[in-house]
Amino acid sequence: MVKIIETNLALDESGEIVDHQSRVIEMDSWDSYINEIKNMESVYRHSILGSLHGVTLLKHARIENLLHDDYHLSCDVYNRFNTAKKLAYLIRG
Repeated sequence: MVKIIETNLALDESGEIVDHQSRVIEMDSWDSYINEIKNMESVYRHSILGSLHGVTLLKHARIENLLHDDYHLSCDVYNRFNTAKKLAYLIRG
């Protein structure tokens, strides 16, 4: 199991941040997290720290500008309710 810091930045029409939330989740591997995002899977998860919970992506979301490496992920997420920037970081060690 790996731990991942997942951050969602809610953006307004002009691209300004209007809200943000971060949580720490556990996944089998970093690759499984990346594949979940690439496949636009809507998986319900609890934070292992604090009380934040919810889905990885809302159903019917559209993802653009997906970038990732060995420990970073970023993408733009669009759905009928809002626009967001998703950031993730693999906690190492």
